[in-house]
Amino acid sequence: MKELNAGSMKFFNRWKEQRTKKWQYAFLHGSIYWGLPIAIILFLINSHFKVDQMQLSKLITYIIVFLAGGFFSGLLEFKRFDKVYQNLRDDESIEYGIVILKSGKVWNHENLKIQILDEKILLIKNELFWFEDSDVSVDKINECFNLVLSDFQRLKMNSAFNEFTKMFDVRLQIFDNSGSINPLIDKII
Repeated sequence: MKELNAGSMKFFNRWKEQRTKKWQYAFLHGSIYWGLPIAIILFLINSHFKVDQMQLSKLITYIIVFLAGGFFSGLLEFKRFDKVYQNLRDDESIEYGIVILKSGKVWNHENLKIQILDEKILLIKNELFWFEDSDVSVDKINECFNLVLSDFQRLKMNSAFNEFTKMFDVRLQIFDNSGSINPLIDKII
């Protein structure tokens, strides 16, 4: 999954449930929230807000036309939001990554380098270390560890990747920018 800010994460979690109710979404957001108010407003404008010029048959015609048009508008809006959701999920990239891992190669995903060690351990390393060598402290190392761990946990929100990782113990290593072969942190999570 791509890195999400708070607003994107809120959208992602809300849309995850709403996308299962496509027809209800199209009807509510298209017909009821958009079509019905437009139909009533146009009816009132065309009758010049005078009761003696209002005809029930015209009102029913406006409502039917705008409910139908609103429904199709709701479907288009649903498709647009679902496309955004699919782009945030990044499923194709993750499925490709699982194939790479199964072939025994290293998969680079965002800031993570992931590989399988001896068929029991999934090794997660950081690709970037965000701090200068002069600024390295225990707090900053722990901050880097937490950022890499949250990237990994975001990846696990993908059901296929989550299922794949259940077969392994996960080992997380943090390296600095020096190119050292000794990790700053090496934990099994």
